[in-house]
Formats: sequence, C-alpha cells, structure tokens
Amino acid sequence: MSGALRLVIVLFVVCAVAAGSLAFVNAATKDRIAEFARLEKIEAMQKVLPEAQEFVETTPGMVWEARQGSQVIGHVVAASIQGYSGPIEGLVGLDPSGAISGVRVLVQTETPGLGAKVARPEFLAQFQGRKPAEVVLKKDDPAGKIDAVTAATISSRALTNAVRKAMEDFEKGGE
Repeated sequence: MSGALRLVIVLFVVCAVAAGSLAFVNAATKDRIAEFARLEKIEAMQKVLPEAQEFVETTPGMVWEARQGSQVIGHVVAASIQGYSGPIEGLVGLDPSGAISGVRVLVQTETPGLGAKVARPEFLAQFQGRKPAEVVLKKDDPAGKIDAVTAATISSRALTNAVRKAMEDFEKGGE
C-alpha cells in the first residue's frame, strides 16, 4: 500500500470518528438545549411583562398573550433583524395601550464591547413606555427618542428598527 493511500485511509477514519462523535453529542444534547432556550424565552417574557402569570402563544413563534388569570394584560411580540455581525433576536412586551413595557435581546452576535451593548439594560430601558413613532434613533429623526450606543450605530439602528417593526406588524395584524 502506498503512503498516499495510507494517508487517505487514516484521514477518512479520523473524519468518520469525528463526525460520528459530533452526531452523538448533538443527539444527546439537542433536547436539553431546546428546553434551555424555551426556559430562557419564558424568563425574558416575564421580564418584559412582569405582571403576567402566563403566556399563551397566539401566533406560533411570533406573538403571545400575557394573561393575569383570565384577563389579557398585554402581548409579547418577537422581533428580529440582521445586525452588524449577525441576527439580533428579541422580545417586545406591549401593554394594553400598545406602549412598550419592556424589551429583551435573546440572541445577538454583535461586536463585543461595542454593538453587543445594545443588549444592556441601560440601552433597553430607553424603549420603556414608547409608541412606534418614538422608537427611532435621535440621530435619524428629531422625533426619535432612542440614543444610539456610542460607536455602534448600526447595531443600535438594527435593534431599534426591529422593535418598531414588531410593534407596527402587531398593530396591523393584531394576533
């Protein structure tokens, strides 16, 4: 057997073992990862509408009714958009008047120390109580109420636009 053929066989075996190991680990952990993501989403919903006792999904993966007993006290709407480095996904809590009760970022891959600051409480607090027309960066519109994160305008604009679009889509389509 030539040296080249032996090398090909060894590389094939190594790749097969690595692929098999990855498949095994994925199969063993995927349910646990999915459960963790579900619990993380519920926790974020409770933070954007803390008065709610339960959340009932009305549009799969997009809209949840927030309830206190049998009374609907608001809604949670999914928001997502492409940021500077990748997707930004979050949840927007809306009170019965349609104003924001809270915003939480679930997924973001923005630049650490810069764009990633859009997930910080200081930035997210600016959305509290806002209606869609106010959910605009001050830098983009004098009527805007949101200050961009310094040196992270793209990430700030992306999250702000995602929140406003989620609110507008909810207003148009209801549930």
